Amino acid sequence: MSESPTPPTTLPETLARLDAWIREQGLDRGEVLDPRVLSGRTAVPEGEIRALLDGAAPHEDKVDDRIRGRVRALYEACLAESGRRPADVCREVAARLGISEKWARSLLNGDKMPNVPDLTRLAEFFHIAEGTKFFTDPAEVALNGALQRTLRELEDTAQDGPLLRFTLKHGVVTLALRGKRLTPRKQEALALMLESLLSGEEAER
Repeated sequence: MSESPTPPTTLPETLARLDAWIREQGLDRGEVLDPRVLSGRTAVPEGEIRALLDGAAPHEDKVDDRIRGRVRALYEACLAESGRRPADVCREVAARLGISEKWARSLLNGDKMPNVPDLTRLAEFFHIAEGTKFFTDPAEVALNGALQRTLRELEDTAQDGPLLRFTLKHGVVTLALRGKRLTPRKQEALALMLESLLSGEEAER
């Protein structure tokens, strides 16, 4: 039995493993490593994500600026995805942190620096599994963590070629099949069926 490859530990190592996997599968790098999606997962600016994916040196920044920027990015993403009013989100955050709505607004807008307890509660509010590390890790560390998770998911679905291409096309990393493996023919049939359903939904809009 062949041994599993040693897990990558640095961003260049992770990218090298991903690039090799992408070439083997004949996939498009831009679809697998979508800067917009990765920016959403890490709260790192998309431009910085693009530069790191291209091998650029990490951008030097101050921890305070990093934290405030990521809090603001999460807040803006929350508003965009939920459609809620800023006042309602600020009110809920204020209640969760035990602070005034004015102070909550300043924190969420990135104007003020949260203390450790507030940062912990903000991680809970935004459902961040990494906790405060999400806000404090340098961009290359945050991106590396997101890419390592992507690599594990992709390697787990290596046998699902047609379905993998379908999910990547529609911005989904994996498609849960309850641990089952489908034959290539069944994968093609399922992908075609799902493609047809999604195309029908687009036509009805």
